[in-house]
Amino acid sequence: MNIKNKGLKCKAEQCNKLAFCKGFCTKHYQQLKFNGKVKEQVFLNIEGFCKNIGCGRQVFVKGLCQRCYSKERMRLVNAD
Repeated sequence: MNIKNKGLKCKAEQCNKLAFCKGFCTKHYQQLKFNGKVKEQVFLNIEGFCKNIGCGRQVFVKGLCQRCYSKERMRLVNAD
């Protein structure tokens, strides 16, 4: 930890981690270093149920629950 940042909290919004470099925690400093900006935390409010028949779990992404989405991704990866 840099002496300038000792005891300071991260500058990123809603982050309570200790500052590592340039006033940011390690996660946000890496984002700044590689992307040129700190990404804002985005929460998606997805409602509904998985489109696979008989699943009944809550939607995670692209109309599928987390379990079905993972299975579909593995199927696509293995198909190549």
